[in-house]
Amino acid sequence: MNRFSTLICIWLLSSLSFSSIAQIDFANLDEEQIYRKENKYNTWAVTLGYGPVIYYVDVIDYTVFPKNDWKMGPTIMLSKQFNRPWGLDAQFMMADMYGQKNTRYFKGDLLDFSLNLTFSINQFAIFGPINDKWNIYGKVGFGLTYFRSKQYRLTNGSYTNPDGTVEQLIPGQVLRVKHVYDYNLGYPDAYGWDREDYLAIGYARNGEGAPDKEIDRHNEIVIPFGLGVKYRINKSFDIGAEVLMRSMSADNLDVNLSGADNDSYMYTSVNLTYKIGKKNKRHAAWTYKDFNMEYKRLRQNDPLAVRLDSIRSEIEYLAAQDSLASDTTTIYTESIIYQEGISESVFFDFDKSDIDRRSERTLAKLARVMKANEEIRIRIVGYCDERGSEEYNLALSKRRCNSVLNTLVNQFKLPAERFQIDPRGESEMLSDTKQLQPYGLHLVNRRVDMFVIVE
Repeated sequence: MNRFSTLICIWLLSSLSFSSIAQIDFANLDEEQIYRKENKYNTWAVTLGYGPVIYYVDVIDYTVFPKNDWKMGPTIMLSKQFNRPWGLDAQFMMADMYGQKNTRYFKGDLLDFSLNLTFSINQFAIFGPINDKWNIYGKVGFGLTYFRSKQYRLTNGSYTNPDGTVEQLIPGQVLRVKHVYDYNLGYPDAYGWDREDYLAIGYARNGEGAPDKEIDRHNEIVIPFGLGVKYRINKSFDIGAEVLMRSMSADNLDVNLSGADNDSYMYTSVNLTYKIGKKNKRHAAWTYKDFNMEYKRLRQNDPLAVRLDSIRSEIEYLAAQDSLASDTTTIYTESIIYQEGISESVFFDFDKSDIDRRSERTLAKLARVMKANEEIRIRIVGYCDERGSEEYNLALSKRRCNSVLNTLVNQFKLPAERFQIDPRGESEMLSDTKQLQPYGLHLVNRRVDMFVIVE
């Protein structure tokens, strides 16, 4: 039970350690940080690690941590990330084994192969990495452990055979079944062992060359589970630590034939991860949830929202057709923009600042007028709906202003000095969605207005 308490304590300490930095700074998220299904991300990684292996078997003299003779082992993992929270890794680990109790000890080594499902805890809890630097994850899997081990005498002693002869038992001598168990009780011969067999697995029990002659390693099913943490250094490398308990399906790792509980061992490693892929792309595990995708899904199930979107599309289509119909319409558009209080506007999806095709047509008309009239200067005023903090919405409205400015300057080649940006966040909403629920229109509040600056 104590071995599982150790994992629980580590988990609690991890939670407390990162609780102070768990807030995501949505106001400063770049486009590459947001996970979108249609985008490409790096998803493969290879990890190298090293750390102690602690055995929980019958032949040990500790409850949680060894008093001495710590055993260390390396590990290598190949990982595939499916999306933000879920991944899969194939892991190989190897280590020496040791444990002692009373008058005996065991030694050996193992090879551990496992396939593990990984899940990011912070992706479920806060929808992204902690402070864009930390990922806490859980892991559970299935594998096989291949091992060899022998049990030895730790102190001087003796054994009296049934015929009365006495055998001297010296330290470092591999024990036989008869040295440890009472053969007359019928145990352990029921498990296929003979009283003259050496206590050895993966070595010859009896006969020529025993007990030093190596034979095929013994294998058992192992179930790994535990927790890990990663710190993002850059797009290519992470460092981290991982604590995994590996529970076996048998009780023979220490060649002890009368144990009651299955054996297990805990592997703690410090590791370095190399994220395979293009250096200009993020790894999928280090991205944030796309809230706009969830917003669109909800709108698709809202009949009123669907109807409003349809009406908006129809109006914008008719306006675009009308603007191409005749020169008269073009002249009308040019005269409109000179009037104080009349503006061109572009609208944005929830939590977005990118310019779509409809908005590009609006900005193209404005650019045409400004090129024909070089004295015109424009104030770009950005707004948001009220969802989100005031600080975040102010930053979002600034990004929307800059998107409009960048399109006019970079795409339509207008001088930047002819524009002023004025981000206002949620300060001036056209539709008060709080008082007009459920018929308030968030869409009209997510906009950028462009006014002629009147000197």
